[in-house]
Amino acid sequence: MNDNDISTVKDRLWHNLEKFRNEAEALGKHFFSIAETGFNEERTEKEICACLETWGLSHQKHLARHGVHCVLSSGNPGYHAAVIADIDALLVQQGRESIPFHSCGHSIQTTILLNLIRAFQESRIIEFLPGKVSFIFCPAEEFIEIEERRKLKAQGIIRAFSGKQQLIADSFFDDIDAVLSCHVMNPDPNRPDLRFDTGSSLAGFLHKRIEFSGRNAHAGAAPHLGRNAFHAASLSLTAIQMLKDTFPPEAHIKLYPIISDGGGESVNTICAWAVMETYLRAQDEDSLRENSQRLDRLFQSCAQALEVECRIITSPGYLPFRQNPGLNAVISKNIEEQCNETQIARNIVSGASGDIGDLSAIIPTVQFGFSGIAGRVHSTDFRIIDSVHVYENTAKVLAGAIVDLLGKEELQVRYEDKEERKKRYLSTWLGETP
Repeated sequence: MNDNDISTVKDRLWHNLEKFRNEAEALGKHFFSIAETGFNEERTEKEICACLETWGLSHQKHLARHGVHCVLSSGNPGYHAAVIADIDALLVQQGRESIPFHSCGHSIQTTILLNLIRAFQESRIIEFLPGKVSFIFCPAEEFIEIEERRKLKAQGIIRAFSGKQQLIADSFFDDIDAVLSCHVMNPDPNRPDLRFDTGSSLAGFLHKRIEFSGRNAHAGAAPHLGRNAFHAASLSLTAIQMLKDTFPPEAHIKLYPIISDGGGESVNTICAWAVMETYLRAQDEDSLRENSQRLDRLFQSCAQALEVECRIITSPGYLPFRQNPGLNAVISKNIEEQCNETQIARNIVSGASGDIGDLSAIIPTVQFGFSGIAGRVHSTDFRIIDSVHVYENTAKVLAGAIVDLLGKEELQVRYEDKEERKKRYLSTWLGETP
């Protein structure tokens, strides 16, 4: 397609995105109100499917338990681009309770994807583009409720702890050439005018559960006969603060452990059980593996010093996310059509993580950030303050990128070694045997 054709197609999509502005805002409020945690998104899945059925679109459901897939195609061979949205919620503290809450913006992603699907369907422009577009609603992006997920995995219900990991293992992405995504940005008080970010990286992480097992004894009459598991956990917390001084700044290693269980049932009894959990975050896989071993030595040494048993369970979290340069250039061009250069942040190194990092190790992947919210991400004061920007302008960036990629062969990127990348990922990261 030439530039004039591309421009005409985009204008038709923009018209439909603007046409459905009020409906998109209403959908966004609805999905925000039905927050569900990962692998439990039953109602969210039903509501997504209900929208697609109302619009007369065929789709797959129950992917990785509650994921949904809708594909639009001209029937002509060509590039296969996918746009993905996360659909799960976080658990956040409200008083003494933990409640599901969409404070990471996944209800926004869900709404954007539905808005895109309807705009493409209404404009019918897919009929004139080679290739096809998959719209994928992914469950379980938040790495939470791990013990529950261990049970699901032990029962054979899931193969991995996140939705995208499960879909990769299930070969769902095997015929997809590129993945596009967006995610809400944390507000920056120093740059309130920011509209988008591009080229950002995300940290990878490992999840560690450390179980300290000691020995009960009477805390008043004979404390010396006990072995205090809580003390071993506390000693480990202190040692971690000292270990942090040895981390090089460029590795961006982050450790914020918690004691998630134990501490004793009675002040009159020496504590015999304590559990610590932590993420180990870093910007590259080698740093993750190297410092994982250092941490294990730390926990074992602290336990040994107090004659306490120590069991360490390390689970693969998410790989570091790296943007594909070619896709990032396409996204950046479309962002620049929506705002001024001063309103774009570029190449942020983030300590956050996402399972999109796992996809980026296998398939050309891009993710950009968008503003339009207030309050802190991952808190109960998270709220949308610019619905037009989050639901419409962001959708325009994605729609424009899809048209560019399908319409211009010179922009299309692929990993020719995708199959080898996937095999290596399944074996070395997820630990699956061939």
